[in-house]
Amino acid sequence: MNRLLQISEAYYPYILLLFWAVLTLPTLAVAPLFDYDETIYAQTAVDMMRHGEWVVPIANGEQFFEKPPFTYYLMDVCFSLLGENAFAARLPSALFTLFTALLLLHFGRRFQSPKFGLSSAIIFLTMLEVGLLAHAAILDAVLNFFIAAALLYYLLWRRFKIERDALIAAVMMGAAVSIKGPVGVVVPLLVIALDRLLAKDFLATCRALPWLPCVGLFLLAATPWYLMILWQQGSQFLYEFLVVHNLGRAMNPMQGHGGKWHYYLVVFMVSVLPWLGWFIWSQWRFWSVRDEQGAPLWQLSRFVLLWIVVVVVLFSFVQTKLPHYISCIYPGAALLLAAMLLRAGETATVPRMLYWGTALLLLPVALLLLFFPLIYPQIVSLVHHPRAVAIVTQDILPSNRVVLSGGVLIAAVAALAWWGRVARGQHILRFAMVGVALQSALFIGVGGFAGRLIQAPTMTIAALLQQLPADMPIYSYNLNAPSISFYARRSYQIIHGGDILPFQKVRGAYVVVMRRESLADLPFLEQRAPRIDQGGYLLYIIKP
Repeated sequence: MNRLLQISEAYYPYILLLFWAVLTLPTLAVAPLFDYDETIYAQTAVDMMRHGEWVVPIANGEQFFEKPPFTYYLMDVCFSLLGENAFAARLPSALFTLFTALLLLHFGRRFQSPKFGLSSAIIFLTMLEVGLLAHAAILDAVLNFFIAAALLYYLLWRRFKIERDALIAAVMMGAAVSIKGPVGVVVPLLVIALDRLLAKDFLATCRALPWLPCVGLFLLAATPWYLMILWQQGSQFLYEFLVVHNLGRAMNPMQGHGGKWHYYLVVFMVSVLPWLGWFIWSQWRFWSVRDEQGAPLWQLSRFVLLWIVVVVVLFSFVQTKLPHYISCIYPGAALLLAAMLLRAGETATVPRMLYWGTALLLLPVALLLLFFPLIYPQIVSLVHHPRAVAIVTQDILPSNRVVLSGGVLIAAVAALAWWGRVARGQHILRFAMVGVALQSALFIGVGGFAGRLIQAPTMTIAALLQQLPADMPIYSYNLNAPSISFYARRSYQIIHGGDILPFQKVRGAYVVVMRRESLADLPFLEQRAPRIDQGGYLLYIIKP
């Protein structure tokens, strides 16, 4: 890190850009888009662009009110420039991960020092969950940028009393609402309110805020799409978006995504690798050094620690649980670690146990990857769910990339634990390199194999559909697998369970795609041979 600081501060954004490009771009398309989340967002973006519909999200002919269309617009820009593929679909997430790192650089430089900003950005980019979201065609990497920007510009306003920072925070909060709904304002306001209540100056902060321009800019950023879709759809949209997809997720586990009270504690511990040991050390530093409570870095540390706790506790009460629901905390987590190291000073002795502990955590992962082809048959024998059995029993085996990625990770772990004396100021770079190795191993090795295995049936189906006449109807019975339509570049009509009337009305040839367990619902297909029977998926071509 000291060597980096000898470079002119003006080059720091370019250092981050190069670091991000090497870490992220080569692996964006290693795996195909995964059902359901990635491909439903990508297919919605494609259908909106094809039909010229920029207000009401649609996917395969059905309205999709689950999320606002901001991210779909971003995907459409990438599709227009780069084609309809996995790389273009994931590029907005990758870019906004970079933007968040640049935001941390900018914030750290203004709040404390260039070193603080660069350290925070590098820590952030090398966290495991951050890398995963950068490779996922979903909304969260985009949302997290705006939530982080709202909170960080609020902190800048608190410290320097520049009204422009408060206005930017309001705009960022409004943009977050336009991306994913109420969570974009609930999380920042809850963190800010609790911080000011703990500091016992809540009313003073309220009086100091420029409320009128802040509220106006917030509404200007947050409401345009909501007003347009309310004008078109009215109460139907309100029920679907607010009641089903917001209140419904909070009150009941949807699509089987539940979890116990400790769910997000486990998610957090895995997501921040290889920096988990640093959090234990940083918390010991935070609570043991109490004589600097008025210092800016101590106040910042308290704020981001509250940020992390509030989000984890809030989403622990939400009944629907997914790992990325708490992902807005990772910019704050990176700031916390960088602040602790900076507060400790350049001469601080980082416990050697952090190195050995991290090596012991990652060594089993590296060994699993290294010997994965040998133990894969035993893993297959442990699978019992019918859908999972159908997937893992395909004639697809782990490639040498898994073994190679395991070897790279072992080399990184060995270097971390045993490679000589750690030079002063080099702790962050050493752990960052391990983070790069961990992300690369999982994305190239595990991601590539998992993509080929899980998506092989739908990709085979999509390839066949591309060869069929353009006017042949395609029906998906009791199955919503948008990767089929995305890769086939053809929409299908979803027939929900028990409804066979559409099949009876068809006069010409048509296609039926389904899962094997749905075959009993369509007895007229039982005596026919499927054109494709792979991984639990069936495709029939019905001719009169």
